[in-house]
Amino acid sequence: MSRRASTFDRLALKEQVLINRQMRGLGELNNEFQKIDQMRQKLDEMAREQVPNDGEQIAGTFRVTAQLNHQIRKQLETASNRCDHLAIELQNMRKKIALSGRRREKSVGKADELRTKERNERDKKREDDEASRRRANQA
Repeated sequence: MSRRASTFDRLALKEQVLINRQMRGLGELNNEFQKIDQMRQKLDEMAREQVPNDGEQIAGTFRVTAQLNHQIRKQLETASNRCDHLAIELQNMRKKIALSGRRREKSVGKADELRTKERNERDKKREDDEASRRRANQA
């Protein structure tokens, strides 16, 4: 095996290790995204359920309800922002994995190409040597 081919093999292996590491990170980001999305959905349900009661109420009840509603809305906004951020991170991570995969495939292809070229050159040289021996034996 030539040095150049083994260099490309090592590059392909390095890219595969990077892809594996990125896939683990992608899984963790995806899990976090799902958890936050579920929390966002629950907060959204809670915000929709905060309907004022009909009938007489005291000012303290209004104040407590308003504070609770404000806190729910604030947490909902935070969860929505986090979901948006994680969606962008997931998209970027997938792009990085795809690029690493292409680099790995390119390195593997180049290593295979070099091996094929070397094999063809060895075969050609062996055929030339055999032809030279046959001519020398015939003479």
